[in-house]
Amino acid sequence: MFTAHSSKDGDKVANAEENLSTVKKIPGMEKRHPEEGNLQDITEAGGFPDFLFKLHDKYGRVASFWYGKHYYVSLASPEAWKDHIKLFDRPVELFDFLTPLIGDISLQTTNGKEGKHRRKIYDVAFQNEAVKNYYKCIQEVADDTLETLSSIPPGETIPLQPHLSSYVSRAFGRVSYGDFFKDEEKVIELRDTYETTMEALNQKMSDVGPANEEKFNTALNAWRGLIQEAIQHRRDNPPLREEDRNFLDVLIDFCATDELLFSDASLFFLGGYHTTAYMLVWAIYFLAQDMEIQDKLHEELVEVLGNERNIDFQNQSQLRYLKRVLDETLRCAVLAPFAARVNYEADMKVLDYTIPKGAGVVHALGVVLADKTIWPDPERFDPDRFLPEKLAERHKLAYSPFGFAGKRICPGYRVSDAEASVLFATLCRKFKFHLVGCKNIKRMYGFVTLPSDEIKITLEKRE
Repeated sequence: MFTAHSSKDGDKVANAEENLSTVKKIPGMEKRHPEEGNLQDITEAGGFPDFLFKLHDKYGRVASFWYGKHYYVSLASPEAWKDHIKLFDRPVELFDFLTPLIGDISLQTTNGKEGKHRRKIYDVAFQNEAVKNYYKCIQEVADDTLETLSSIPPGETIPLQPHLSSYVSRAFGRVSYGDFFKDEEKVIELRDTYETTMEALNQKMSDVGPANEEKFNTALNAWRGLIQEAIQHRRDNPPLREEDRNFLDVLIDFCATDELLFSDASLFFLGGYHTTAYMLVWAIYFLAQDMEIQDKLHEELVEVLGNERNIDFQNQSQLRYLKRVLDETLRCAVLAPFAARVNYEADMKVLDYTIPKGAGVVHALGVVLADKTIWPDPERFDPDRFLPEKLAERHKLAYSPFGFAGKRICPGYRVSDAEASVLFATLCRKFKFHLVGCKNIKRMYGFVTLPSDEIKITLEKRE
């Protein structure tokens, strides 16, 4: 068992400055300030993801900058990424803004042997063998969501985010944390406190307006209390059968301290909730803009499942167009704009450049997902980009919405895929989606990419 990482990660990254004679050729930004580096440039760009777009637009696919005292190289090329596939360690300082929410010993910033061991233990709850048992529970939550939406009068405007956030928090909460998330009041309370804390964290990350510290601290304390309640509820109500064990059971058995248990329980709820909820919001937004795509998806669902049969682990693979719709949503929405790694042991050759050991390396995922040389007309939503013949034309890393390096891609991507597939198989056979109001929503980059305005729809029942 492990309790905390002990390596001096920050010191190692800072030491990269000693080796900069080897990377003078890397184009990029000089320090704007001796202590702050290019942090002011990041602020002026509107936040870190927007900064990366501007950095690569100016300096090309390999570009350097300073994150405070830390030297960084950003890579916006699948060809450059291939040399980083085995890297596991993350640069700690880039994720410091999450500390209030998840603590400072979570797996997010735990590197080396300890991080790899912990990840291997946790992954058991998210492998196919486990996920195939989650579909029944996810379907129950999807059916509840369908019932709620069906009760709304035809033509009434529906804000998407509250409904989809409730669906994901209940579905992911129940399959990963237990029946505590059957309590609708607890789900709503957790969702609201989480959204408040993340709004403040995104403000801090993007420097967009002052964060309300009192409101933030109140929500943060409520968040911690609810996560601890969920943990205690599972301790008091352990699974009766081995096949009913979930991620929280793995955590409870593994973690040596309550602090570590809370940190990783918080981290995985953050990852499992936020990205999937907004993927669903963006997916319905894109579908509502193109009835032809909606109808094509509906036709496939009815052809494969009929009108009433539920999706499951076995038949999901037959829904190829649904898979393309979800893949294009992740690409077009740029939900996770960047990832980052660091090599503390040796210099690395990337394309024609040498990156010194200890330098932080950003994988500019969002820049590549919007690269018009890879994705012609990248702003257009087109699921057929993911037809087999199109896939064969692109570098295999060009589409990496969950990251790719060091067996550290999003651990819950299979659960996210199941939640999205079950919900769309349920709703798209019953309704047509129609946008209300703004039809030109912009991306608002942060830790997760949010829509610039609230997305609202009306529902039309299908015959």
